[in-house]
Amino acid sequence: MSAATSTPWIPPRPTPEILRVDPALIPEYMAWFVNRSAYTRQSINPNPDNGRYYYYQPMERLTRTRLALNDATVRKHLSGIQTIGLYAINPETQRSKWVAIDADYSRAHRDLAALKLELKEDGVTASLEMSRRGAHLWILCEEPLPAKDCRIYIYNLALRLGVPIKGTLNQLDGIEIFPRQDELREGEFGNAIRAPLGVHRANMHRYWFEEAAPDLVSQFAYLRSLKRLTAAELTTFTEGLTIPEGFQSRFKGEQPTVSFDSANGFQILEHVQVKRKASNNWWTRCPSCAQQGHDRSGDNLAISVGDPRFYKCWAGCTKEMIREALGVPIRQRSL
Repeated sequence: MSAATSTPWIPPRPTPEILRVDPALIPEYMAWFVNRSAYTRQSINPNPDNGRYYYYQPMERLTRTRLALNDATVRKHLSGIQTIGLYAINPETQRSKWVAIDADYSRAHRDLAALKLELKEDGVTASLEMSRRGAHLWILCEEPLPAKDCRIYIYNLALRLGVPIKGTLNQLDGIEIFPRQDELREGEFGNAIRAPLGVHRANMHRYWFEEAAPDLVSQFAYLRSLKRLTAAELTTFTEGLTIPEGFQSRFKGEQPTVSFDSANGFQILEHVQVKRKASNNWWTRCPSCAQQGHDRSGDNLAISVGDPRFYKCWAGCTKEMIREALGVPIRQRSL
């Protein structure tokens, strides 16, 4: 075979270091971070079309029912065998055990540092965990706290500091606040974030909390030592506050209406803010693209004006990816 037609050499993917996990650590991790039994898993192979490593809800092969998070799943995550994502809200209580702030834009580290300092002024401990494109700031709660109040607190803190919040005032870059929803309706999951101390499958790199040595024993000792946010503190911080309506992203032209009974099915217009109308479609940013930091122009997703049940991402995201990114995954029917 000539050099001109030979296949270029592709270096092998790195492999993660597989750690031994003390079983005694798992109940602590579950108590600190797991809000519900549903979870997501990061794919071990990239999407052939775009090279992304998507998260999906794992299913039991025969029954096609969702797998429930258990001790074995957490052990595999901590060891590095697989990587999971955790949902922020328990749908039965509308509460969360933690608050996470995700930032992956050019000013991310500066803005997270400002937020961490301001939180410290309030007596709230926030822990920085690096990520592949930026970092996550975690606040652990003494007990599960209302998702709505958690969001109000961080939202107003960010606005006071001038930290951009993705999706508000048409911001394409900015922090994302988890929980992403005030509450969940029946059958909804909300949005998941990569569970702490895991390996990102794209680069096989494990991300640690920066204020502790990079090993599980030290990391867990550090997490045990953290001061937790209390219900009384959150009540004090949020008294008289709301998320200002003026900071919600708005479409400035003709507003779409949902012409079908949303009780009978998913309606995407209930979950996105459209930017413009053209060629018999509403156009807006694809939620799946946005989750990966793409579609910064905000026009990959086309939604039929005549029948909004039909929509398409022109970058190739599937309906499953879009629904998962919105926190309303397509329900799988049992066989």
